Amino acid sequence: MNNKLREVRMDIGMSVSELARRSNTSRQTITNIELHGQEPSGLIMLAIAKSLNKDPREIFFTENVIQDLQKSGQEVV
Repeated sequence: MNNKLREVRMDIGMSVSELARRSNTSRQTITNIELHGQEPSGLIMLAIAKSLNKDPREIFFTENVIQDLQKSGQEVV
């Protein structure tokens, strides 16, 4: 999964540990999402976005993901 998690997190100056604490996940989960493209569950995605005070689409639905969804005929809100 393409995402902007690392970019968004670093832009606001939050550490991996702090994001993990605020989103009630582990540092390893955050690292796997950022560096390895692990796809988080919907609940984790929402918790991370809320912790960063962002809309989940700003972090997880990058242009590549949106284009892939549109190509497959899925509606993108």
